[in-house]
Amino acid sequence: MSAGRKPLEPAYVIHRRPYGDTSLIVELLTPAQGRVSVLARGVKRGKSQKALLLQPFKSLHVSWTGRGELPVLTAAEEAGNSLYLQGEALACGYYVNELIYHMVSKHSPAHDLFAHYGPTLQACTEPEERDRGLRYFEITLLEQLGLSPMLDRDTNGGAPIDANGLYYYKIPEGPVHEADAEVSIDGTRVGIEISGATLLSIADMDFSAPQTLTESKKLTRALIHYHLDGKQLMSRALFKSMGTSGVKSNG
Repeated sequence: MSAGRKPLEPAYVIHRRPYGDTSLIVELLTPAQGRVSVLARGVKRGKSQKALLLQPFKSLHVSWTGRGELPVLTAAEEAGNSLYLQGEALACGYYVNELIYHMVSKHSPAHDLFAHYGPTLQACTEPEERDRGLRYFEITLLEQLGLSPMLDRDTNGGAPIDANGLYYYKIPEGPVHEADAEVSIDGTRVGIEISGATLLSIADMDFSAPQTLTESKKLTRALIHYHLDGKQLMSRALFKSMGTSGVKSNG
């Protein structure tokens, strides 16, 4: 990162934490540089308006200055299209932010992910769109990170996926037709059971069918868990705390 003040650029606030008595470290998602950590000096002092801006999910225009891993925030202006999340939508929003915080590298362009962040939050506020929005975001995230799952070919020989076939998806390798799937010592097939139709629908980013939503959730949850490499998500506990309200099925 070069020295000197950066021009204002769009950003979303992903996370913030205290730094000393008066400052904050703020994690931002930006299109050009992906995840960026900045030091917001003195924003907890008095009645700082900047502290009110630097809240999770806020859509901003920001600039910063300095070299190294923690440049200093120099400007922050509200972009005008932030959403107020509460209840189940808030839990889903935290889930999305945690995925970005734990999986997106710093200073790596994230244009597609940034473009889908706002629509994903909007989907989180609409119960009938929430699952579709989260699945779309999870696949976009994996693609952004160069971790796109195999969806259109059988990993055992490379044959195209048959929409009428049944497969077992072994992570991280990919799907294998049921006839060729590995069998465990207890006689069950190894991997996540998933239809060929669902695999092809995910490849097309089409989550309109109920079966696709149900099966894709199992797959994306397992893929995310694998690529988190043991990191625990606090939003999972928030889902559980909401009991039978339904949000457990979303993350």
